[in-house]
Amino acid sequence: MASAGVGRGRVRVAVVGDVHNDWTLEEDSKALHFLQPDLVLFTGDYGNENVQLVKSISDLQLPKAAILGNHDCWHTYQFSEKKVDRVRLQLESLGEQHVGYKCLDFPTIKLSVVGGRPFSCGGNRIFRPKLLSKWYGVNDMAESAKRIYDAATNAPKEHAVILLAHNGPTGLGSRMEDICGRDWVAGGGDHGDPDLEQAISDLQRETGVSIPLVVFGHMHKSLAYGRGLRKMIAFGANRTIYLNGAVVPRVNHAQSSRQPAISTSEKTGLEGLTGLMVPTSRAFTIVDLFEGAVEKISEVWVTVGDARTELEQELVLYKQPREHI
Repeated sequence: MASAGVGRGRVRVAVVGDVHNDWTLEEDSKALHFLQPDLVLFTGDYGNENVQLVKSISDLQLPKAAILGNHDCWHTYQFSEKKVDRVRLQLESLGEQHVGYKCLDFPTIKLSVVGGRPFSCGGNRIFRPKLLSKWYGVNDMAESAKRIYDAATNAPKEHAVILLAHNGPTGLGSRMEDICGRDWVAGGGDHGDPDLEQAISDLQRETGVSIPLVVFGHMHKSLAYGRGLRKMIAFGANRTIYLNGAVVPRVNHAQSSRQPAISTSEKTGLEGLTGLMVPTSRAFTIVDLFEGAVEKISEVWVTVGDARTELEQELVLYKQPREHI
């Protein structure tokens, strides 16, 4: 897959949706270097407070930004006064790469990433309020919206802004298959974050900040109880595109006529005996931008093995209309 290219107004962003323990630094690094992104975004839910996995993500040798989700504080309700808890360890591992309520600038590609509310579980209540209050001084949705707004206004004027959150905003639909729709109840319902919607609305109304893309996860592509697939793209005002990257699970064992199916126990035995990497297929969402506008979005699956790394499948989710190119 050819690189989008730097220095010609073209930027490629790779989105790693909700990981849920499906991440291996060696294999995912191979896949990402094959895709050649200028920036990698992580939407959270790495595991149930899986500190070692988050440390592995922080070791990825590519420009990146990340945010913590609700599963990243699954067991921790408040920060401990007596020991360093797993939420703090994850935040410390990511350091400046964690963009909650912060603006992270990437000057070489004229792009800034602004983080939404960490630990979001969706809906109109704040999840883990004691964590949010202690670490960020945020106590309600209004304060949260203001923090996102203020962070975005810190972006350099020549930069486009990508908003990165664990969960998307309210206002994008209430059917269970909508991008932030509740899929575990028959009636559906809008399960987005109202503070994120408020921040985006205020920014678009009051400032000249360009927001071509809002990236998040949390609500998985496969709907609960086998009800079908979620809509992963939505469109808003000012040509803002909303992208849900939560393709879960994001790793499959690659199977083809050349590679017979291998069980987990057989895989472990083979790796131990031979040191060979059993091929896997890994999901990413690729966003190509040109001059600060989204040109193309694709869900891609990359097969990674010892002998080769190759594109297995590409599903185009969006392509800019020709009159805008």
